[in-house]
Amino acid sequence: MKLFTEALDIETQLLVAVGSAVAAGCVPCLENIVNLASQEQIDSKKLKAAAIIGQFIKDQPATQMKEKADSLLDTHLSSAKSPVKCSLQSENIPAAQETTGGESVETCRCGPGDVNSICC
Repeated sequence: MKLFTEALDIETQLLVAVGSAVAAGCVPCLENIVNLASQEQIDSKKLKAAAIIGQFIKDQPATQMKEKADSLLDTHLSSAKSPVKCSLQSENIPAAQETTGGESVETCRCGPGDVNSICC
């Protein structure tokens, strides 16, 4: 791969590109960058971390807007459950167990602040 800039090595440039593609929501960009990263044998843990950071950055404006709407309009958007089912639940990842009124209920382990998985 040709360097975009001499100031950063190839690995750093690809990691920045992964986070940027996720933050921008550009699927073709992400696919191309992951392919290039694979060719360069970039560690998959580093690629996952870059994607998590990109998603975190992307989510911040929405989170801040929900909090502002809650404070101005008493909407409770920040505490509303997401209508989207966690993608990890379909990958046979064990769910956490919560107890509700004496009953054990399976719940997703991922959520805000979980840096070990990309989901929801």
